[in-house]
Amino acid sequence: MENPSQKTAKIQATSHTLIVASILVVILFLGRSLIIPLIFGIILWLMMRKIRSLFYRIGLKDKWFPKWLKTLLSTAILFSLVWIIGMIFESNIQELIRYSDAYGKNFTRIMKDFDSFSSYKVEDIAKSFNSNDLISKYITSVIASLQTIISNVIIVLIYMLFIITEESSFKFKIRALFPNRETYNERLLVIRRIEKAITNYLGIKSLIALITSTISYSILTLAGLNAPFFWALLIFMFSFIPFFGVLISSFLPALFAIIQFAGYSESLIILFSLGSIQFIAGNIIEPKIMGNTMNVSPLVVILSLGFWGFIWGLPGMFLSVPITVIMVIVFSKFKSTRGIAIILSERGEIEH
Repeated sequence: MENPSQKTAKIQATSHTLIVASILVVILFLGRSLIIPLIFGIILWLMMRKIRSLFYRIGLKDKWFPKWLKTLLSTAILFSLVWIIGMIFESNIQELIRYSDAYGKNFTRIMKDFDSFSSYKVEDIAKSFNSNDLISKYITSVIASLQTIISNVIIVLIYMLFIITEESSFKFKIRALFPNRETYNERLLVIRRIEKAITNYLGIKSLIALITSTISYSILTLAGLNAPFFWALLIFMFSFIPFFGVLISSFLPALFAIIQFAGYSESLIILFSLGSIQFIAGNIIEPKIMGNTMNVSPLVVILSLGFWGFIWGLPGMFLSVPITVIMVIVFSKFKSTRGIAIILSERGEIEH
Protein backbone atom coordinates (compact mmCIF):
# COMPACT_ATOMS: atom_id res chain seq x y z
CA MET A 1 0.00 0.00 0.00
CA GLU A 2 1.05 3.53 -0.70
CA ASN A 3 1.76 5.73 2.27
CA PRO A 4 0.15 9.21 2.53
CA SER A 5 3.28 10.99 1.33
CA GLN A 6 3.36 8.94 -1.88
CA LYS A 7 -0.32 9.65 -2.53
CA THR A 8 0.26 13.34 -1.94
CA ALA A 9 3.23 13.30 -4.34
CA LYS A 10 1.11 11.63 -7.05
CA ILE A 11 -1.73 14.12 -6.57
CA GLN A 12 0.72 17.01 -6.80
CA ALA A 13 2.33 15.55 -9.93
CA THR A 14 -1.09 15.12 -11.57
CA SER A 15 -2.19 18.64 -10.65
CA HIS A 16 1.08 20.08 -11.95
CA THR A 17 0.64 18.19 -15.23
CA LEU A 18 -2.91 19.51 -15.63
CA ILE A 19 -1.80 23.06 -14.88
CA VAL A 20 1.06 22.87 -17.38
CA ALA A 21 -1.25 21.32 -20.03
CA SER A 22 -3.85 24.07 -19.47
CA ILE A 23 -1.22 26.80 -19.78
CA LEU A 24 0.11 25.16 -22.94
CA VAL A 25 -3.38 25.08 -24.51
CA VAL A 26 -3.88 28.77 -23.67
CA ILE A 27 -0.50 29.64 -25.21
CA LEU A 28 -1.32 27.63 -28.35
CA PHE A 29 -4.68 29.39 -28.67
CA LEU A 30 -3.47 32.94 -28.01
CA GLY A 31 -0.30 32.51 -30.07
CA ARG A 32 -1.94 30.81 -33.07
CA SER A 33 -1.27 33.76 -35.40
CA LEU A 34 2.49 33.24 -34.86
CA ILE A 35 2.67 29.48 -34.28
CA ILE A 36 0.58 28.31 -37.27
CA PRO A 37 2.65 30.12 -39.97
CA LEU A 38 5.82 28.87 -38.26
CA ILE A 39 4.61 25.25 -38.42
CA PHE A 40 3.67 25.59 -42.09
CA GLY A 41 7.07 27.19 -42.67
CA ILE A 42 8.73 24.13 -41.11
CA ILE A 43 6.59 21.85 -43.32
CA LEU A 44 7.66 23.76 -46.44
CA TRP A 45 11.27 23.50 -45.27
CA LEU A 46 10.88 19.73 -44.90
CA MET A 47 9.40 19.59 -48.40
CA MET A 48 12.38 21.58 -49.68
CA ARG A 49 14.73 19.04 -48.05
CA LYS A 50 12.79 16.22 -49.72
CA ILE A 51 13.16 17.88 -53.13
CA ARG A 52 16.84 18.50 -52.42
CA SER A 53 17.37 14.83 -51.59
CA LEU A 54 16.16 13.94 -55.09
CA PHE A 55 19.24 15.67 -56.52
CA TYR A 56 21.43 13.27 -54.52
CA ARG A 57 19.41 10.27 -55.72
CA ILE A 58 20.05 11.13 -59.36
CA GLY A 59 23.80 11.30 -58.65
CA LEU A 60 24.42 15.04 -58.32
CA LYS A 61 27.08 15.08 -55.59
CA ASP A 62 28.19 18.14 -53.66
CA LYS A 63 31.57 18.13 -55.40
CA TRP A 64 30.05 19.07 -58.76
CA PHE A 65 26.71 20.46 -57.57
CA PRO A 66 27.14 22.27 -54.20
CA LYS A 67 24.59 21.80 -51.46
CA TRP A 68 23.75 25.52 -51.40
CA LEU A 69 22.86 25.33 -55.11
CA LYS A 70 20.62 22.31 -54.49
CA THR A 71 18.93 24.26 -51.68
CA LEU A 72 18.51 27.30 -53.92
CA LEU A 73 16.96 25.28 -56.75
CA SER A 74 14.69 23.33 -54.39
CA THR A 75 13.47 26.58 -52.81
CA ALA A 76 12.94 28.12 -56.26
CA ILE A 77 10.84 25.10 -57.29
CA LEU A 78 8.62 25.50 -54.21
CA PHE A 79 8.27 29.26 -54.69
CA SER A 80 7.45 28.77 -58.38
CA LEU A 81 4.75 26.22 -57.54
CA VAL A 82 3.18 28.58 -54.99
CA TRP A 83 3.30 31.47 -57.48
CA ILE A 84 1.79 29.46 -60.36
CA ILE A 85 -0.98 28.06 -58.16
CA GLY A 86 -1.69 31.57 -56.85
CA MET A 87 -1.95 33.05 -60.36
CA ILE A 88 -4.34 30.34 -61.62
CA PHE A 89 -6.31 30.56 -58.38
CA GLU A 90 -6.73 34.32 -58.79
CA SER A 91 -7.93 33.96 -62.39
CA ASN A 92 -10.55 31.44 -61.24
CA ILE A 93 -11.78 33.83 -58.56
CA GLN A 94 -12.11 36.56 -61.20
CA GLU A 95 -14.19 34.15 -63.27
CA LEU A 96 -16.54 33.57 -60.34
CA ILE A 97 -16.88 37.32 -59.82
CA ARG A 98 -17.65 37.83 -63.52
CA TYR A 99 -20.69 35.54 -63.33
CA SER A 100 -21.93 36.72 -59.92
CA ASP A 101 -25.06 38.39 -61.37
CA ALA A 102 -26.05 35.17 -63.14
CA TYR A 103 -25.57 33.23 -59.91
CA GLY A 104 -27.86 35.67 -58.11
CA LYS A 105 -30.63 35.23 -60.69
CA ASN A 106 -30.30 31.44 -60.59
CA PHE A 107 -30.43 31.52 -56.80
CA THR A 108 -33.72 33.47 -56.95
CA ARG A 109 -35.12 30.97 -59.49
CA ILE A 110 -34.18 28.04 -57.27
CA MET A 111 -35.88 29.68 -54.29
CA LYS A 112 -39.06 30.15 -56.34
CA ASP A 113 -38.98 26.52 -57.51
CA PHE A 114 -38.50 25.33 -53.95
CA ASP A 115 -41.35 27.58 -52.84
CA SER A 116 -43.73 25.98 -55.35
CA PHE A 117 -43.61 22.54 -53.66
CA SER A 118 -42.76 23.52 -50.09
CA SER A 119 -45.19 24.30 -47.31
CA TYR A 120 -42.84 27.07 -46.18
CA LYS A 121 -42.93 30.32 -48.10
CA VAL A 122 -39.28 30.41 -48.96
CA GLU A 123 -39.84 33.12 -51.56
CA ASP A 124 -41.19 35.44 -48.85
CA ILE A 125 -37.99 34.89 -46.91
CA ALA A 126 -35.96 35.51 -50.07
CA LYS A 127 -37.71 38.85 -50.63
CA SER A 128 -36.28 40.13 -47.35
CA PHE A 129 -32.90 40.38 -49.06
CA ASN A 130 -31.60 40.89 -52.58
CA SER A 131 -30.10 37.64 -53.86
CA ASN A 132 -27.64 39.51 -56.06
CA ASP A 133 -26.47 41.46 -53.03
CA LEU A 134 -26.18 38.21 -51.08
CA ILE A 135 -24.00 36.61 -53.76
CA SER A 136 -21.90 39.78 -54.07
CA LYS A 137 -21.41 39.96 -50.31
CA TYR A 138 -20.44 36.29 -50.23
CA ILE A 139 -17.90 36.72 -53.02
CA THR A 140 -16.54 39.86 -51.32
CA SER A 141 -16.15 37.87 -48.13
CA VAL A 142 -14.34 35.11 -50.04
CA ILE A 143 -11.98 37.67 -51.60
CA ALA A 144 -11.22 39.14 -48.17
CA SER A 145 -10.48 35.65 -46.88
CA LEU A 146 -8.22 34.99 -49.85
CA GLN A 147 -6.30 38.21 -49.18
CA THR A 148 -5.75 36.99 -45.62
CA ILE A 149 -4.55 33.62 -46.93
CA ILE A 150 -2.15 35.33 -49.36
CA SER A 151 -0.69 37.46 -46.57
CA ASN A 152 -0.28 34.33 -44.43
CA VAL A 153 1.42 32.52 -47.32
CA ILE A 154 3.95 35.36 -47.56
CA ILE A 155 4.63 35.08 -43.82
CA VAL A 156 5.02 31.29 -44.15
CA LEU A 157 7.53 31.71 -47.00
CA ILE A 158 9.50 34.25 -44.93
CA TYR A 159 9.61 31.79 -42.01
CA MET A 160 10.80 29.10 -44.40
CA LEU A 161 13.65 31.30 -45.67
CA PHE A 162 14.83 32.04 -42.14
CA ILE A 163 14.70 28.33 -41.24
CA ILE A 164 16.83 27.55 -44.32
CA THR A 165 19.44 30.10 -43.23
CA GLU A 166 19.51 28.47 -39.77
CA GLU A 167 19.64 24.90 -41.11
CA SER A 168 23.42 24.57 -41.11
CA SER A 169 23.63 25.33 -37.37
CA PHE A 170 20.92 22.88 -36.20
CA LYS A 171 23.34 19.99 -35.59
CA PHE A 172 25.73 22.20 -33.61
CA LYS A 173 22.90 23.43 -31.40
CA ILE A 174 21.66 19.89 -30.76
CA ARG A 175 25.21 18.79 -29.92
CA ALA A 176 25.52 21.72 -27.51
CA LEU A 177 22.21 20.78 -25.86
CA PHE A 178 23.24 17.11 -25.52
CA PRO A 179 27.04 16.92 -25.00
CA ASN A 180 26.86 13.19 -24.27
CA ARG A 181 27.43 11.44 -27.61
CA GLU A 182 24.95 8.63 -26.95
CA THR A 183 22.20 11.08 -25.96
CA TYR A 184 23.04 13.27 -28.95
CA ASN A 185 22.72 10.34 -31.38
CA GLU A 186 19.47 9.26 -29.77
CA ARG A 187 17.89 12.74 -30.05
CA LEU A 188 19.15 13.11 -33.61
CA LEU A 189 17.55 9.76 -34.45
CA VAL A 190 14.21 10.97 -33.02
CA ILE A 191 14.37 14.13 -35.13
CA ARG A 192 15.13 12.08 -38.24
CA ARG A 193 12.24 9.71 -37.46
CA ILE A 194 9.90 12.67 -37.15
CA GLU A 195 11.16 14.15 -40.42
CA LYS A 196 10.82 10.82 -42.22
CA ALA A 197 7.29 10.20 -40.87
CA ILE A 198 6.06 13.69 -41.77
CA THR A 199 7.67 13.80 -45.22
CA ASN A 200 6.38 10.29 -46.04
CA TYR A 201 2.88 11.25 -44.90
CA LEU A 202 2.91 14.55 -46.84
CA GLY A 203 4.48 12.90 -49.89
CA ILE A 204 1.99 10.02 -50.13
CA LYS A 205 -0.96 12.21 -49.20
CA SER A 206 0.06 14.88 -51.73
CA LEU A 207 0.48 12.31 -54.50
CA ILE A 208 -2.94 10.77 -53.89
CA ALA A 209 -4.54 14.22 -53.49
CA LEU A 210 -2.89 15.40 -56.73
CA ILE A 211 -4.23 12.41 -58.67
CA THR A 212 -7.69 12.83 -57.12
CA SER A 213 -7.85 16.58 -57.77
CA THR A 214 -6.58 16.14 -61.36
CA ILE A 215 -9.32 13.60 -62.15
CA SER A 216 -11.83 15.85 -60.38
CA TYR A 217 -10.65 18.81 -62.46
CA SER A 218 -11.31 16.82 -65.65
CA ILE A 219 -14.80 15.86 -64.46
CA LEU A 220 -15.68 19.43 -63.42
CA THR A 221 -14.38 20.77 -66.77
CA LEU A 222 -16.48 18.24 -68.71
CA ALA A 223 -19.49 19.12 -66.55
CA GLY A 224 -19.00 22.80 -67.44
CA LEU A 225 -18.60 24.03 -63.87
CA ASN A 226 -17.05 27.48 -63.69
CA ALA A 227 -13.57 27.88 -62.16
CA PRO A 228 -12.75 24.13 -62.14
CA PHE A 229 -9.19 24.76 -60.92
CA PHE A 230 -10.58 26.56 -57.85
CA TRP A 231 -12.67 23.52 -56.90
CA ALA A 232 -9.87 21.07 -57.76
CA LEU A 233 -7.52 23.02 -55.48
CA LEU A 234 -10.11 22.89 -52.68
CA ILE A 235 -10.37 19.12 -53.20
CA PHE A 236 -6.57 18.85 -52.99
CA MET A 237 -6.40 20.91 -49.78
CA PHE A 238 -9.34 19.23 -48.04
CA SER A 239 -7.82 15.81 -48.78
CA PHE A 240 -5.49 16.50 -45.84
CA ILE A 241 -8.41 16.80 -43.40
CA PRO A 242 -9.27 13.28 -42.14
CA PHE A 243 -12.78 11.91 -42.74
CA PHE A 244 -14.70 15.20 -43.08
CA GLY A 245 -12.48 16.71 -45.77
CA VAL A 246 -13.83 14.29 -48.39
CA LEU A 247 -17.43 15.20 -47.55
CA ILE A 248 -16.79 18.94 -47.64
CA SER A 249 -14.83 18.91 -50.90
CA SER A 250 -17.51 16.77 -52.60
CA PHE A 251 -20.52 18.76 -51.44
CA LEU A 252 -19.19 22.29 -52.09
CA PRO A 253 -18.81 21.93 -55.90
CA ALA A 254 -22.14 20.06 -56.03
CA LEU A 255 -23.93 22.85 -54.14
CA PHE A 256 -22.31 25.47 -56.35
CA ALA A 257 -23.49 23.52 -59.44
CA ILE A 258 -27.09 24.03 -58.29
CA ILE A 259 -26.59 27.81 -58.31
CA GLN A 260 -24.68 27.87 -61.59
CA PHE A 261 -27.00 25.58 -63.60
CA ALA A 262 -30.21 26.37 -61.67
CA GLY A 263 -30.89 22.64 -61.61
CA TYR A 264 -30.10 19.45 -59.78
CA SER A 265 -29.05 16.88 -62.39
CA GLU A 266 -25.56 18.31 -62.92
CA SER A 267 -25.15 18.67 -59.16
CA LEU A 268 -26.00 15.02 -58.52
CA ILE A 269 -23.61 13.87 -61.27
CA ILE A 270 -20.78 15.97 -59.78
CA LEU A 271 -21.56 14.81 -56.24
CA PHE A 272 -21.62 11.12 -57.23
CA SER A 273 -18.47 11.38 -59.40
CA LEU A 274 -16.36 13.29 -56.88
CA GLY A 275 -17.62 11.22 -53.97
CA SER A 276 -16.79 7.95 -55.75
CA ILE A 277 -13.27 9.09 -56.70
CA GLN A 278 -12.45 10.28 -53.21
CA PHE A 279 -13.96 7.19 -51.60
CA ILE A 280 -11.77 4.92 -53.75
CA ALA A 281 -8.68 7.09 -53.10
CA GLY A 282 -9.24 7.37 -49.35
CA ASN A 283 -10.48 3.87 -48.52
CA ILE A 284 -8.75 1.61 -51.06
CA ILE A 285 -5.67 3.24 -52.58
CA GLU A 286 -4.36 5.25 -49.62
CA PRO A 287 -4.45 2.43 -47.02
CA LYS A 288 -2.57 0.10 -49.41
CA ILE A 289 0.14 2.66 -50.16
CA MET A 290 0.47 4.19 -46.70
CA GLY A 291 -0.04 0.97 -44.74
CA ASN A 292 0.72 1.36 -41.03
CA THR A 293 3.40 4.02 -41.40
CA MET A 294 1.45 6.62 -39.41
CA ASN A 295 0.65 4.27 -36.47
CA VAL A 296 -2.16 6.46 -35.11
CA SER A 297 -5.51 5.21 -33.82
CA PRO A 298 -8.53 6.32 -35.95
CA LEU A 299 -10.33 7.37 -32.76
CA VAL A 300 -7.33 9.48 -31.77
CA VAL A 301 -7.34 11.05 -35.26
CA ILE A 302 -10.97 12.12 -34.79
CA LEU A 303 -10.30 13.50 -31.30
CA SER A 304 -7.15 15.25 -32.54
CA LEU A 305 -9.10 16.71 -35.44
CA GLY A 306 -11.68 18.14 -33.06
CA PHE A 307 -9.12 19.46 -30.57
CA TRP A 308 -6.80 21.19 -33.05
CA GLY A 309 -9.76 22.39 -35.08
CA PHE A 310 -11.21 23.96 -31.92
CA ILE A 311 -8.08 25.91 -30.94
CA TRP A 312 -6.65 26.64 -34.43
CA GLY A 313 -9.64 26.38 -36.76
CA LEU A 314 -9.17 25.04 -40.30
CA PRO A 315 -5.31 25.12 -40.18
CA GLY A 316 -5.50 22.98 -37.03
CA MET A 317 -7.52 20.37 -38.94
CA PHE A 318 -4.82 20.24 -41.63
CA LEU A 319 -2.10 19.84 -38.99
CA SER A 320 -3.92 17.41 -36.67
CA VAL A 321 -2.44 14.19 -38.13
CA PRO A 322 1.22 15.38 -38.40
CA ILE A 323 1.09 16.76 -34.85
CA THR A 324 -0.34 13.49 -33.50
CA VAL A 325 2.35 11.47 -35.31
CA ILE A 326 5.06 13.67 -33.75
CA MET A 327 3.49 13.18 -30.32
CA VAL A 328 3.56 9.37 -30.71
CA ILE A 329 7.22 9.39 -31.75
CA VAL A 330 8.35 11.80 -29.00
CA PHE A 331 6.29 10.21 -26.21
CA SER A 332 7.59 6.74 -27.11
CA LYS A 333 11.16 7.83 -26.29
CA PHE A 334 10.51 8.60 -22.61
CA LYS A 335 9.51 6.12 -19.96
CA SER A 336 7.11 8.53 -18.23
CA THR A 337 5.11 9.18 -21.44
CA ARG A 338 5.42 5.80 -23.18
CA GLY A 339 1.96 4.81 -21.94
CA ILE A 340 0.45 7.84 -23.69
CA ALA A 341 2.23 6.86 -26.93
CA ILE A 342 0.75 3.34 -26.67
CA ILE A 343 -2.75 4.79 -26.24
CA LEU A 344 -2.31 7.12 -29.22
CA SER A 345 -0.90 4.37 -31.46
CA GLU A 346 -3.06 2.22 -33.71
CA ARG A 347 -2.29 -1.21 -32.23
CA GLY A 348 -0.24 -0.40 -29.17
CA GLU A 349 3.01 -1.14 -30.99
CA ILE A 350 5.65 1.60 -30.69
CA GLU A 351 9.36 1.83 -31.31
CA HIS A 352 11.52 2.35 -28.24
